[in-house]
Amino acid sequence: MVQEIYVLRHAHPDRTTTIPYNVPPGPPLTTTGRAEALQAAHWLREKPIDVAYVSPFLRTRQTAAIVSEHIMVPFSYVESIRESAPGEQHPAVRTRIREFLDLLDTRNLGRIMLVTHGCCVLATLQVTSNDTIDLNGHRYDYGNHSPTAGIWHGVRRPDGMFDWQLAFKPTH
Repeated sequence: MVQEIYVLRHAHPDRTTTIPYNVPPGPPLTTTGRAEALQAAHWLREKPIDVAYVSPFLRTRQTAAIVSEHIMVPFSYVESIRESAPGEQHPAVRTRIREFLDLLDTRNLGRIMLVTHGCCVLATLQVTSNDTIDLNGHRYDYGNHSPTAGIWHGVRRPDGMFDWQLAFKPTH
């Protein structure tokens, strides 16, 4: 059963391209984004993570590639934690996150990391806290509840729910 989760939102993407944001592959990281990912990697370097799951979008793959240069953790690409598709509503995102986390709980994993998107960060925080997390004070770009390259850290309580804190924010 998963006991700890690190949720890393992708680093700063290039929103100036004509590449659709929520259709694969999505835009790449900016120079600022690569620097943010490196800061996240340095923060994660000493964290005991067993395995990392990464959205297949370009910005999450690039973030994970930078992180993987500094931490020795196996990475797997997973559709369940991808950006919301055109027209996909938040309840559907919550459902796929819940199903993915339930699947992970059937495996012998202790500490995991998700490299994902703002919609999935929010869904993860909500479903693992039974919608009790207070996100007041956590509004970032485009209404996201995590800054780019921000890392939420959750620890499972005896009742099965998670206590969360925004553990890392990159400096600019």
